Amino acid sequence: MNRQCEIIQDLLPLYMDNACSRSSVQMIEGHLAECEECAKLLQAMKSNQYEETLRLEKEGVIAHHARREKRRTLAIGAGVTGVFCIPVLVCLIVNLAVGHALDWFFIVLTALMVLASLSVVPLAVGRQRILCTMLSFTVSLLLLLFTCAIYTHGDWFPVTASAVLFGLSVLFMPYLAYVLPLPGFWKRHKGLFVLGTETILFAIMMICIGFYIGAPSYWKIMPPIVLFNGGFLWILFLVCRYLRINRFFRAGLAGIMVGAYTFSIDHVISLILGEWRPWPRWNPGVWNFQTSDGNIKWMVLAGSILIAVVCTAIGIQQRGKR
Repeated sequence: MNRQCEIIQDLLPLYMDNACSRSSVQMIEGHLAECEECAKLLQAMKSNQYEETLRLEKEGVIAHHARREKRRTLAIGAGVTGVFCIPVLVCLIVNLAVGHALDWFFIVLTALMVLASLSVVPLAVGRQRILCTMLSFTVSLLLLLFTCAIYTHGDWFPVTASAVLFGLSVLFMPYLAYVLPLPGFWKRHKGLFVLGTETILFAIMMICIGFYIGAPSYWKIMPPIVLFNGGFLWILFLVCRYLRINRFFRAGLAGIMVGAYTFSIDHVISLILGEWRPWPRWNPGVWNFQTSDGNIKWMVLAGSILIAVVCTAIGIQQRGKR
């Protein structure tokens, strides 16, 4: 291969993309008419032979890199698991030698399972790594609480487990709704699925608290308080998600609702508890322990009304332009 062939072969990709100047095109075509090797190279490039070769090489490199990373990840996971096995074996031997029974050994074992769910599982799992980590962490944490409840002879496990499930659902349920293969209706209404699931878990938590406390007065005051707060949250969600009006109108309506809820929540709960609580008073000239709550609530209410007015004005302006 002479120097001219090297120059022509470097220009062939530009020649195929029609990115060469007229003089370069004339030079390339003149050379191709005389050089059989460069002409065959051009035909091979036009038949996508080189692209296919590069694609196969690229896929091979990616597959080799993935296999190597998987082997390395599994090796790290196996090493971490081996490290966790050392304190487990030590606790097993000491527990048998001291107490002649296995009691706090299971607490140590389940605690290490919680740690492993956050360190070993992400390394060992290839697909859906976050989902598997979340599920393994939840299960291992509940198992740890259950083990502690058994060996401390406590009856607090239902309350603790329901509270843990509700708290984790607030953090993880939006992600689960995104990655889980939901059926047709729930796939189109993921927000409804998330809020409905969290509402059920919250209701279970409140029922478990009631049985744990065992006070008859709890069942009188809990349902109306939960219905008032949960009902506000559901109405706010339905307004923001399903009310078919201009989005600025919805924002204004949501602002009014939040302001009214913040302004009246303490008074409503006081009425449910059978106590009389006066409505918040506006006294901006005095800021102390007695007046700050009322001043802040009036400011929140006024701010929500202002936001609603601004959003409504923007919505009316947009509707006029349309």
